[in-house]
Amino acid sequence: MEKTGIVISSKNEYVEVSVTRDSACGDSCAACGLCSNSREMRVTLKNTLGLKPGDKVRLISDDKKVIRHSATGYLSLTALLIAGGVLGGVLGGDWAAFLGAILGLFVGIRILRMFFTKSMEITVKKLED
Repeated sequence: MEKTGIVISSKNEYVEVSVTRDSACGDSCAACGLCSNSREMRVTLKNTLGLKPGDKVRLISDDKKVIRHSATGYLSLTALLIAGGVLGGVLGGDWAAFLGAILGLFVGIRILRMFFTKSMEITVKKLED
């Protein structure tokens, strides 16, 4: 997967890059109405190239890893949501099941955020103006 972006800010050894997300409906957002008005996504990356605000960059990641990470994330969150709900239901009824499911979801998000931010490899290339 390749995306072109612009460096928005530079802090210490990190840069924030603004990237435009692709639409799910083939850039005909008015037709389906599912896309939000803002398709901008911001990514924070280690500044290994000496980038400055305004620099154009290309972000490159391995498609297989992106798909694998997405599948792992969705399946893990679903499993933790169900496990939390079942455990809560066994311990105390409907409200406990609901709260257990929410707790399982938040624990899963926290774990995945720690895991994915360290394991996702993105190559950055500076583009010439």
